[in-house]
Amino acid sequence: RKTEAPRRLSSFQKPQGVAAQERLRSCVNSLQQLGSVVDNVAKIHEVFEDYMNVHLVSEHCTGGSVYERILERQYFTEQESAVLVKHMLEALLTFHDHHLYHGCLTPDSFRFLSDSPHAPLKLVDFGIELKVHRWEAVEHLGGGPDLQNPHCPQFFETCRLVFCAPEFAPPNQPKRRTGRGSLSLPLAADIQDWQANWAWRVNDAGKNQDDLLDEDLLADVIDEHADWLEQQQQQDVACDYTRRLAAADVWSIGAMAFLLLCGYPPFFAPSRNTILARIHRGEISFDPPFWSKISEDAKSFVSSCLQTTCWDRPSIREALEHPWIQRLADSSPSGAMFTSFMLNLRRFYRTSLIEMYVANMLATKFRREDMHDFFSRCREIDMCNTGFFTASDLKHVLTALGHGSVSEAISARFLRAFRHPGESYIDYVALLDSIYLRQQRLFEEELWRHFQRVCQSSGRRQEAGRISVVDLNLLFSDPVIVGLLMREIPESAGIEEASVCQRAQNGLRQHCTGKGVTQLDFHTLAALLLKLVRTYSVPKDLINLWGVGEAEGGMSTVL
Repeated sequence: RKTEAPRRLSSFQKPQGVAAQERLRSCVNSLQQLGSVVDNVAKIHEVFEDYMNVHLVSEHCTGGSVYERILERQYFTEQESAVLVKHMLEALLTFHDHHLYHGCLTPDSFRFLSDSPHAPLKLVDFGIELKVHRWEAVEHLGGGPDLQNPHCPQFFETCRLVFCAPEFAPPNQPKRRTGRGSLSLPLAADIQDWQANWAWRVNDAGKNQDDLLDEDLLADVIDEHADWLEQQQQQDVACDYTRRLAAADVWSIGAMAFLLLCGYPPFFAPSRNTILARIHRGEISFDPPFWSKISEDAKSFVSSCLQTTCWDRPSIREALEHPWIQRLADSSPSGAMFTSFMLNLRRFYRTSLIEMYVANMLATKFRREDMHDFFSRCREIDMCNTGFFTASDLKHVLTALGHGSVSEAISARFLRAFRHPGESYIDYVALLDSIYLRQQRLFEEELWRHFQRVCQSSGRRQEAGRISVVDLNLLFSDPVIVGLLMREIPESAGIEEASVCQRAQNGLRQHCTGKGVTQLDFHTLAALLLKLVRTYSVPKDLINLWGVGEAEGGMSTVL
């Protein structure tokens, strides 16, 4: 307020686990310190935290994205691609040197500071959301989020997923059976055998031989050794995971370099499943004619970064030392790249914008039955059951469902603004997943706002983020909260508000009784209410799509 300088506000849901929350705070603190000493990472000016979220107030980079800066040009050269990739690598080198990693970079992770032609390119996306998911999944392994299927938007938008490394792309590759970080069970068995062996020898030698062997001392030595082995194992696992994260950033750099040389990313396909299959196979090809004017140094750089095995990829520092980066593509043919480069890039960028825009808009407009109708219409158009169709087909479906304004916005904002003779293909199954995920988060955020309001207006002292079982009636007598629940239930279910509220209160009280607790924290409350509303009516085709099934006395949904 004092400087009146524009700032960027980013909000992230906090993990539930105590250890995961501490890791988040440590990460944010490191980011604050880093931004104050370097120029290629966006500065974080302030941090605010409440029960649900962490809010970052950071530097606002107004110079546009990499896509926008390139598409403003009439031509683009390989040398300019090399300069952009070098700037990305330099930003990541600073990031990695401070033991910070992203894990799933995209071109939108970087923005130019200003409109100036010589404005610096800054890293503005720190991968916090994905980090939070992984920390929480590890802390609640078996009872929390699925580590192999992260519920993060970038994994349901094909134009962002395509930059993800195979070791973190869902489903994750099987864990390594050899090497560091895989010794926990053998170590435990060895220690138990050793302890049993010594116990047998002591007993066999006789009970009066204490002067030869102090059993308490031996136990202390064994325990100390076991602790040391466990500590070494944890350090090895941490080192292993850190190396994989660093290698994932190198993979993303390679994928973005590929994009900046031909206009389309490697492994791209119309459907999410095909993209994932191609990523895990790791097969890249430099197809003519798009690559016929690209230097061998550029192809060598891309190939080195896109090694399927993360251990075979260079580090960020090694990538900076590659001849293509060091000499800024001085061996490349002179002049601009083929006109196909701009056409390809425009088409890909247009598709990515349509994906994000439609998912955000429909998340606020669709009710539960709308999701079913949308899916049914899509399947009618998709006669071959491929799971995808064109942007024109998407417009037709939206118009038929009464969302003509969204359909027209697709034409005005994207199809006409980014003209291309080819179509943009949309994976409508992944789009539905993305919409569903956004709706779930919108529900939790709105429920949290009204939960706070009800608790504060009641005049009763409540622990932050918690409500007593005896006060549940305060929530279900609030018309806004009841309306929020009813909005998640299809009208076709014909359920009355009183019935929903009564069933919700009974279910929540039974849960508390079973757990032996007298208070509910907000996260548990929201999860149980979501399960409740999903039990009323979920069409069979959407059950198959989302993997919805009966669990823990309610509906559980896995994206």
